[in-house]
Amino acid sequence: MSNNRNREEAPFQVTKGGPDLISPPSVPPGETWHYQVIFPFQVAPRKAAAFCNIRKGFAPGADFENGMDIIFFDDLSHVSAEHAVPISRNHEAPNPRTTPPGAPSIMMKYPCAGGFVPLGAKRPDGSPHPHAGTGFSLVNVVAYQSNIQTSPPYRTCVYANEESYSYFELFQLVYDGKTMQVSNAEHLSPSAVLPSWYILNGGMGNAIADQDDLLLCMVAQDPWAGSGSGVMRWRRDVDKWHPVLYVPVTGDDRSSEPSLVRDVDGALLFCARGNGERDEKDIRVWRSSDGGEIWAKNIHVSGVISEAPVTINQTVHGTPYIAANLYQVYMHPRGAQLRVLKNAEGNVRGGGWQRDTLCIWPLNAGRTGLEAPLVARCCREEFGPPPGDSAWRADHPTGTTVQLADGKWHHVLGYRIVEVAELTHSSDPTPQTGAYLEEVITEGQTIPPGNGNRASERGNAAGSRLR
Repeated sequence: MSNNRNREEAPFQVTKGGPDLISPPSVPPGETWHYQVIFPFQVAPRKAAAFCNIRKGFAPGADFENGMDIIFFDDLSHVSAEHAVPISRNHEAPNPRTTPPGAPSIMMKYPCAGGFVPLGAKRPDGSPHPHAGTGFSLVNVVAYQSNIQTSPPYRTCVYANEESYSYFELFQLVYDGKTMQVSNAEHLSPSAVLPSWYILNGGMGNAIADQDDLLLCMVAQDPWAGSGSGVMRWRRDVDKWHPVLYVPVTGDDRSSEPSLVRDVDGALLFCARGNGERDEKDIRVWRSSDGGEIWAKNIHVSGVISEAPVTINQTVHGTPYIAANLYQVYMHPRGAQLRVLKNAEGNVRGGGWQRDTLCIWPLNAGRTGLEAPLVARCCREEFGPPPGDSAWRADHPTGTTVQLADGKWHHVLGYRIVEVAELTHSSDPTPQTGAYLEEVITEGQTIPPGNGNRASERGNAAGSRLR
C-alpha cells in the first residue's frame, strides 16, 4: 500500500508513494511471488481495476514471470490485493519444437494487456453501450527451458530459433458490479490470431474505445517481411471479443511494446520501443487523423531514453506525454551482481541501459515535439544504493485516466520497481520491490476518457463514456 504521497509544487506533478502491491494473497508454501508490471483500466463507475503480472522471486532465470491477476481499487491511498482475481499461472508442458520433440518446459505467462468496456458505459448519444461490463485479456505464453541453470548470473532462458514456441491465451471477462468472471480460455497460435499475420506479442497498456470496438496495440510480423508494431481492432460478437483487423504503424523496424492514446482533437497518437542501435534510445510518435488507417511519424527525438519500454499516455486534462527511463551514464562502482554491458566493438558501455530514473515528457501543443521532462521517480536519489549491489529499475510505465470513489477523474501512472540483482542473482527483495500506482496531476478542464476529443463533443464521438 502506498504511503507518504507528496505532491510537488509544479504545474505537472507526480505523486511518489511506496509499493501499492507487493505479493498475491495466495502463494504456494516455500515460494516468493512479487507483483510487478501493472496496466490499470476502468471497470465500472467510480471503480478501477488493473491487470498486474506476477514474477517469481529467487528463480533460476531472469524475467521468470508467473501469470497475472486482476486487482480492483477505488482509492489510490488504499490499493489491496485482498480480492485479486487470478487470470493465468505457469504450467509445465512439453515443447513440441525441440529436438527431439517434447522436452519438458515451463509455459511461462508474460504480462500482456487486454480491453474492457466499463459497466454502465454509454454511447455518445446516451444509449447503453451494448458491451458494457465485458472485455478480454490476452496472455502471451512462451516456452521456457527448465533445469538448465544452477548458479547465477541467470539469464532469460526462452527457447531460441527453430525451438522457440509460444502461443496466446485469450480470456473473456464479464463484470456484474460484484464479481469478475474469467472464462472461455482459448489457445491461439501466433499465426491463428488473425489471417495473414504472425502475432508476436502485445503492447504496453490496455485497449482504447473506438465506437463499439476496442483498439489494442500489438507486435506482428508479415510472413513475407519483417516485424513491427501496430494497432489491432477487436470486436464483440455472440458474447465473445475477437480481433478483426491489424494495421501496421512502424513498418518493418522490429519495434515492440507499442502504446496508443486518442488526442483531444480525435486523432490517434502511437508510440513504440525501438530496436537496435538505430533507434532504441529514441522517442518516436506517430499520428493518424483518419481513425488509424494512415499513419505519419510526427516526432523523433534521438538519444534521450534508455533501452527500456517507452509509452505514450494522456493526462486527465488531455495532455499527451511520453513516459520512459532517462538516458544516463552509470557513475557508480560496478558490483559483482551487475552485468557488464559491451557495445558491438566489445568495449564496456557506461550508458543507455539504466532504468533508475523514470521521466515524463509532455508533448507540445502542436504535437510536433516534446516539452522539458519531469522526473517521476529517481530511485538512487530516493532510496540510496540498492542493497544487492546492482542497480534499481523503475520501468514499464503505463498511464490511464480512471474515475474513483470520490467521483473525480484521476490519471494513474502504473510501473514496477525492482533491483536488477533480484532478476539475475536471486537476491532478496527490497522494501521498494512491487507494483506502483501513482497519480499524475495537471491543471485545466477535465476531459473524461471516451468522451475526450473535441470532435466527440460536437456529436462525432469515437468512444464510450460513463454515466
